[in-house]
Amino acid sequence: MNLKAFFLVLVLGFTTSAFAQFFPANPRVTVLPLQVTAQIVNTYPRPIVCNGQVFGQLATGHVYTTYFAHQVIFPGQFRYATVNTNAFNPFIRGWANLYCQFTY
Repeated sequence: MNLKAFFLVLVLGFTTSAFAQFFPANPRVTVLPLQVTAQIVNTYPRPIVCNGQVFGQLATGHVYTTYFAHQVIFPGQFRYATVNTNAFNPFIRGWANLYCQFTY
């Protein structure tokens, strides 16, 4: 009986922790020849805090990236993150990885 209670406390402890509140965001990524832009919009009724990375692959194959951390986004607001290049080496594709959590 004690072993079953231990596993129950262990499972409930990890599933209700603060780490379980992180969720992957769905950014709107726009790829232009000179810029890759990721936009995150807060559609929730509570503020969120987001961390993420935006990637842009050049025509030569190199990948440029930018990172942002602890961006507070209030309900109905949005944030942009961009990666830029020059006209001699345009972007051919881009993507973003964003993770957010509620502030309280």
